Amino acid sequence: MKQLFSAILLTCAAAPLALAAGNPPGEKWKINSSMQMAGMSMPNSSTEICKQPGDDNVPVKTDKNCEVYDISRTGNVQRFKMRCTGKDAMEGSGEFTYLSPDHYQGKMLMKAEGQTMTMSHEGQKIGACDGGEVNLKAKEMIAQADKANAAAKKVQIEQCHAYAAEASVPSMMRSQCTDPADRKVFCSAVQTHEKFQPLAEQEKKGVGSRPLSEAAEICGFSAEKQRAKLCGVAESQERLGFLASQCPDEAQALARAQCAGRKYTAISDKYRNFCSSYASASSNDEAADDSAAGKAKSLLNKSKKSLGGLFGR
Repeated sequence: MKQLFSAILLTCAAAPLALAAGNPPGEKWKINSSMQMAGMSMPNSSTEICKQPGDDNVPVKTDKNCEVYDISRTGNVQRFKMRCTGKDAMEGSGEFTYLSPDHYQGKMLMKAEGQTMTMSHEGQKIGACDGGEVNLKAKEMIAQADKANAAAKKVQIEQCHAYAAEASVPSMMRSQCTDPADRKVFCSAVQTHEKFQPLAEQEKKGVGSRPLSEAAEICGFSAEKQRAKLCGVAESQERLGFLASQCPDEAQALARAQCAGRKYTAISDKYRNFCSSYASASSNDEAADDSAAGKAKSLLNKSKKSLGGLFGR
């Protein structure tokens, strides 16, 4: 009973006026409460709360097992009933008199376990408040969330800087990294030999992704014109890997001049890697051809073997 006695007092004393979370500035009220039951009196309690100006809700806070009903107001007197179910079942009624905009008094009579409890409350407005008294925990949570958001934003900004410099993920530049400075870095980088080539090779594989085309759309340039421009200076700038990968006409001419008919060890050091890359690229092109027109040629050869001399030897 004493535990229930204390719980009722704390519940009614802690929120006899509707609290106004997130509605600064508010009104600071000091609430004094007392409780008597079966000859026992609980020590008076005092608390300060912050309420929204003009809030005229029933000045009782209840938990999920309690409800306030039959609410009425005549003049400056507000009456209501209250009942709770479950472990701490009780029921009763209350009456609060608003003596002035800054002062109220009230009583509640509650019955629980065959005993009647009388609770007295008096509220006095003592000044202004910003909700800190009742919203401290909420403010702490908001501050923590803001800190986490700031940290996440910082990480995203750093990632966008990296994506821009690497020019490796155009989709991120379109959807997440919209800072004009990052776009400028990205668009400058993606039009260089170093960054253009991997995007072009990835797109050539045809796996559904079109990173070079997407980068060109974001930055407003023609991929083919930029390729031609880069091919035109690839040899002079010794971007021979790019030339072997992206410039078939220029690569063929250079291969005839520097690679054809020569043993690997006889090729100039300057062009050795180019000749190897060009040969590899040519082999890949032939393999790709086998997947289309090459398949018809292979089928014809197999047929000729199976049918003997029908097609001649």
